[in-house]
Amino acid sequence: MSPPRFSVLFAEGLTSKGHLVKIFNNPNGYSQESGRNEDGMEIDDLDVWGRNPPVAWAREAAERWASLAKRAALLYMDLFVVSPLPRTETEVLVLVWENPNDAEPARLAEMLRVSRQSMTGILDKLERDGFLKRTAHPTDRRRKILRLQSKGKALVCAFVRSILWREAVRFSADSERDVSETLDRLDSLFARTEAWNREHPL
Repeated sequence: MSPPRFSVLFAEGLTSKGHLVKIFNNPNGYSQESGRNEDGMEIDDLDVWGRNPPVAWAREAAERWASLAKRAALLYMDLFVVSPLPRTETEVLVLVWENPNDAEPARLAEMLRVSRQSMTGILDKLERDGFLKRTAHPTDRRRKILRLQSKGKALVCAFVRSILWREAVRFSADSERDVSETLDRLDSLFARTEAWNREHPL
């Protein structure tokens, strides 16, 4: 498998957030006129692994993992076509449903990786349309807890039901053992990856 080719911003073999910031802030690493980096190498000749790449099987595994993660994200986003609301608004309602005692605006913004200002606008619209409401926090008057209203509960119920039914029918085409073993492996892989990422933050 040949190394993936990325844009010039990633052409130096990105290893950390700091490296990416350096590329943005230090134009001397790349010359628009010559099309070369500070080592005189053609940008098109560079790949993401740089000078000291991991072993071959680990590189291939990382590339497959990135590709699978992208496919999973796209499959996940495709599921939202059944909702009458935009994806982010639907995600907010699902998260409020999944976290009935811990759904605070700041936490939802962090989970969905949107700014607090954007989250405020989303919540204003959902509250105005009758899907949820802000209620007082039981121990801190400065904080708010989000609660689904009947309209929001009905939408989440219909959305989740449609997704689970669709996926259950899809899985029923395979054997129970194959599906169970595949999901167990994915669960274990995700758990190990999450643990490693916590120990090695960007």
